[in-house]
Amino acid sequence: MTNWLSREIRNLLPTFDLHAIRTVLVSFDPWRLDSRPTRDFLHIITDDSVAKHYPKMFVKPTIKSDLSEPIITVEFADASKAIFKASKLTTLDILTKLKPLCIAKAPPP
Repeated sequence: MTNWLSREIRNLLPTFDLHAIRTVLVSFDPWRLDSRPTRDFLHIITDDSVAKHYPKMFVKPTIKSDLSEPIITVEFADASKAIFKASKLTTLDILTKLKPLCIAKAPPP
């Protein structure tokens, strides 16, 4: 991850509210060159600080060895799902596309 991308992600993360997310399924083949952003996303959402703030969010990584496309499936509390085919996305793209979905599905305060 480049310094610029890392800085942008660090600026974006404090604005996230992941309470609307029930499950995140991350599936990728580590031998594919385009799986790096998916692995970075997995690293971000499994960080200890995220786990501490969102204990009800379940993250399940699936490591494959079949050269399949990296896929991120997000299930929200209302049972709706968002599927990201992440082969052409950066980590910032994934987070930027996930943020409005989390805002729309956020439980009322």
